[in-house]
Amino acid sequence: MDAMSQDDHADQAASGEPSEVAVLPPQQDEQPSPAPAQVEPRGIAPLWHTIVLILGILAFSIWGSKSGTAGTINPFAPVHSAAHSVADGTNSVRLIRYGLTGALELLVVAWVALGLRLRNRSFRSLFGAWPNGLNNITKEAAIAAAFWICSMIVLVCVAVSWSVIQDKIYQHQTTSQSANPSQSTPGSAPKKSPQQEQAEMVRQLMEIAPANGIEIAAWGLLCLVVGFSEELIFRGYLQQQSIALLRNLPVGVVLTALIFGAAHGYQGVRGIVLIAIYGALFGCITLLRKNLFPGMLAHSWHDFATGMLLAFIRSTHLLDHLPQPH
Repeated sequence: MDAMSQDDHADQAASGEPSEVAVLPPQQDEQPSPAPAQVEPRGIAPLWHTIVLILGILAFSIWGSKSGTAGTINPFAPVHSAAHSVADGTNSVRLIRYGLTGALELLVVAWVALGLRLRNRSFRSLFGAWPNGLNNITKEAAIAAAFWICSMIVLVCVAVSWSVIQDKIYQHQTTSQSANPSQSTPGSAPKKSPQQEQAEMVRQLMEIAPANGIEIAAWGLLCLVVGFSEELIFRGYLQQQSIALLRNLPVGVVLTALIFGAAHGYQGVRGIVLIAIYGALFGCITLLRKNLFPGMLAHSWHDFATGMLLAFIRSTHLLDHLPQPH
């Protein structure tokens, strides 16, 4: 048998035919399975951080609306100027209120910065594509001015519509009570008209308006701080966070606007609605321009102009010609 096998191998070698040899596949080194990719967390800050911020804003707003007429240290409470004025007419409590409000705004900005740090996010990223150079700054400033004018047109239309509807409701209720005296509670004070309620709100807001040069300078500085801080907090942080968490741009803008309006509870329901609409407009201009500069500029100017308008109304006694609340 061995001789025959050797002869067969010799014949295959002579004829050039390959011998049948089992070829084993090359052994591959076992590679470790790749680790599962880590899921990138949603949002620019932890969810709990945002919830704490929103709850804090709403709590302070409710407190401001409840204690708006009390002599507290609430920055939004009216100032009784006759009791706190000094020789040059400067109201010390009003200046303290300006300082407390500015400090509170910057404290919230610090909280926002903490949330970004927890996610290793840059604080600078909130500002967006900030304009560089005189030409770009001038362009953004012109856009801010145009935005403010268009926003005022929208808000005036909404305010007028609100007043007309509210007046119709008041007239209907008054007519119904006159026709059915039994529905009214005996001994109760008559309900204030919408004009009286608005006049009363304006009188309260007038107390925070500046009254002289020192207060105007302090008011201007406060408006810069508020415009910077609130746009950074609401449009820079909350709007980005809402869009990232909800993955829905319109809903994120609307939600941020609602929170922005609710933060101004001391201005009443009408004021909350108008400011919420204003907040939605700010959200749109921020998305369109991809930076906070126009919003910050328009916000600061709006607050400053509103304060000066309230000061003018107070100094000229324009409200004295309106119906007084009984």
